[in-house]
Amino acid sequence: MILLIILLLPIVTGLFLLLLKNPATARIIALCSSIANLLITLGLISTVPSPSYSVNWNHFMGTQFSLGFDGISLIMLLLTNLLFPFIILSGFTRAHIKIPVLNFLILFTQSALIGVFLAQNAFLFYIFWELTLIPVYFILLLWGGENRKAITLKFFIYTLSGSLFLLFGIIYLFTLTPGMHTTDFSAFNQLHIPAATQTWLFWVLFVAFAIKMPVFPFHTWQPSTYTMASKQGVMILAGVLTKMGIYGALRFLFPIVPQGVLYWQNTVITLCLIGVIYASVIAFRQTNIKRLIAFSSMAHISLMAAAMFILNYYSIQGLLFQVISHGVTIVALFYVVHLIQERTGTLELPQMGGLKHVAPNLAILLLIIVLGSIALPLTAGFVGEFLIIAGLAKFSIWFAFLGGTTMILGAIYMLYAYQRIMLGDNNPTLIRVKDIRTLDFFILIPLITLILILGIYPQPIFNLVEESVKTMQNLLPVNEVVTLLTR
Repeated sequence: MILLIILLLPIVTGLFLLLLKNPATARIIALCSSIANLLITLGLISTVPSPSYSVNWNHFMGTQFSLGFDGISLIMLLLTNLLFPFIILSGFTRAHIKIPVLNFLILFTQSALIGVFLAQNAFLFYIFWELTLIPVYFILLLWGGENRKAITLKFFIYTLSGSLFLLFGIIYLFTLTPGMHTTDFSAFNQLHIPAATQTWLFWVLFVAFAIKMPVFPFHTWQPSTYTMASKQGVMILAGVLTKMGIYGALRFLFPIVPQGVLYWQNTVITLCLIGVIYASVIAFRQTNIKRLIAFSSMAHISLMAAAMFILNYYSIQGLLFQVISHGVTIVALFYVVHLIQERTGTLELPQMGGLKHVAPNLAILLLIIVLGSIALPLTAGFVGEFLIIAGLAKFSIWFAFLGGTTMILGAIYMLYAYQRIMLGDNNPTLIRVKDIRTLDFFILIPLITLILILGIYPQPIFNLVEESVKTMQNLLPVNEVVTLLTR
């Protein structure tokens, strides 16, 4: 029952907000709801045995409304419910139209994401997967920036197209369960699909997740969408929504089509590492700071995707740790970017410079976040990326070398951007800019504290995922000679 409460609390609160007219009340209630969900989620960490919830739903399709979690689900659930209080709180800093509606859509998104991470049935997973698209679409369309209609439509078409691939894959898997006719993950995981079938079924499933992450070459919707999105919209997209793709791949590909994963392993890793270098180089060429961070996020996600397909102990540990680290860091980065935009009226680097003279506190906090983003030792980013590159090295030293360029190139373009924003002489056009407010401290200090604490003492996260990592390691038939389609 506790899982049902975690799932329904945001959406029920959101529906109640639609009855309110006072914006301040709507914000406070939404924030309290998200904090309550975080506290309940933290209570799950020490719960033994893990709670679950299941009721009969659709006998014809053999579908149950089944909720549960393992270490991977718990990490995703923790990230979601950790970030949404900050996402909601960030909306307190600026007046928006239709505040109750906006917070309803944010809570709707949170509830749908929780459903994705708790679903133990592929059909139920797909429903929540699609439901996340609805509120995000309206958040982008109603509160986005320039060219929001065209960019939101592109985002919608991309993600919906990927979802259709996923739906086809689920239907096909459903037909392979004779006698059971079920879409439960437990049944899908026990299927013995012919190797030749797995090679094409892999791409049917993978495309949906690759678009959502996104990874090269399925990324073209991301930079423009991130740049156009509102503050809260981009925090949702970059902080949590991209992790749906990682979670979906872990939940579907490795247990269901393991031979397909092995067959295409080198191809996918190569594409991901191309994405790392491509996104890093393009990021360095950007003059728009928000677009720069969008490409930076793509580089980090691409490295995480590469680690996922290595599937050794270090890479999976690093991947799951980096899910938390990247989510916290990217949300803090985009929040600061919007603070800068609100104060300077621009996102263009050539129009900035010398901001530290009028906003020293902002300069200090941004520096710490940037250092976490470039994986400086004793920050959370270093722990995750170190383990990922160590995992790559056990697979191929060349893959490790290419993956390690994330740290090098990331340091170049992030520090260069910081220099152009904060350093230099007094900029007369920014003389009236004000430093950050008390509310900004309430948002940034906890996020920065997490970046530092997880960098110094990451063991609690490792403990949460230890059993799941061991299970993931055993999914691929590594010692099996794969002769797919080579006869």
